[in-house]
Amino acid sequence: MSNKAVPTVQQNAGAQNDKILKRFLLAQDSLVYQTADLSLGSLAGMMSPGAGGTAAINLDPDFQRRERWSTEKQSGLIESFLLNVPVPPIYLAEDEYGQYSVVDGKQRLSAIRAFMTENLALRALEKFTELESRSFASLPEPLQNALNIRPYVRVVTLLKQSDPTLKFEVFTRLNRGGEPMLPQELRKVAYRGSLSDLVFELSKTSFLRDQLKIISDASPAYKNMEDAEYVLRYFALRNGWQTFPGSLRGELDGYMVKNQHLKPARIKSLREDFLRSLNACQKIWGEHAFKRHTGTGWRSQFLAGMYDAEMLAVGELTDPQLAKAITKSTTIVKRTAALFEDPHFEKSVRQGTNTPSFVRNRVKAVTAMLHEP
Repeated sequence: MSNKAVPTVQQNAGAQNDKILKRFLLAQDSLVYQTADLSLGSLAGMMSPGAGGTAAINLDPDFQRRERWSTEKQSGLIESFLLNVPVPPIYLAEDEYGQYSVVDGKQRLSAIRAFMTENLALRALEKFTELESRSFASLPEPLQNALNIRPYVRVVTLLKQSDPTLKFEVFTRLNRGGEPMLPQELRKVAYRGSLSDLVFELSKTSFLRDQLKIISDASPAYKNMEDAEYVLRYFALRNGWQTFPGSLRGELDGYMVKNQHLKPARIKSLREDFLRSLNACQKIWGEHAFKRHTGTGWRSQFLAGMYDAEMLAVGELTDPQLAKAITKSTTIVKRTAALFEDPHFEKSVRQGTNTPSFVRNRVKAVTAMLHEP
């Protein structure tokens, strides 16, 4: 029988308290920051490229959201400055001496830059209606000078000596109480790595953007990161569409978790696979890719269900089969239009598109059609 002493309740509690205290002290040392009140003119200047072509403030670090504020919302922020209404602080992270990335406040900084340097015309003002449709350059000179110098924004800077992983922690915590983050925005923050880099690289593919009607950074599909989510959607369903359980968000999140830090060889393979399928869709369906046919012709709306069906179906083809399909593109476009005469197929691409049986039905239907002589 062992004579080893069993720790008392008091000893266990003491050890736990020591652990808590050490963790608290570590947190105090891990995050080093300073605060300053900066004018709108100073902030606008820090967002403008210097002699070396680089701005002091990077508005687009890889964990940040894309710009989503409307002109009206940007105007509302400028009106707050005009009325001397306090605004929330902006958080920056010092990357190098004199170089900063935005942790929180990207939309506010973008609005300041748009007004001070990019000719934003104010719209939908609630109080200062006299300035409706006015840009910074059209304001009286005394007001320009005042806006350049007087409104101050509290800026909290996480200094370089802080634990580098903490800026992502700060970002997620600050955004919990703000505008809700979209699923793909959360994935960009939570699963940073080689796969996320690939997803956003491929999201820039011109044909995908054309089909999503992304013509500028102001396009809704771009702001909402739909382009990136469709790339990830292909990867997640590529080898699992026949066993897809039904929660698309869970499937996409799970794929990111499992494949967050892929090796270069695997990244290369995924890139080639996605581009092979996307290029094939362009060659076979052209402008009608990922679209729906009705009795009056092809609609212009991008359909997630058709994206799945066509991308995954061509992904199943061997190189010789794919080459043959491309030579029959005119016939395949007509046969695709005919698929919509089947109410079961029509339903599978338009209603409950994440239903497992619908996913399987539409992919199998397009795959079978591609194999027709």
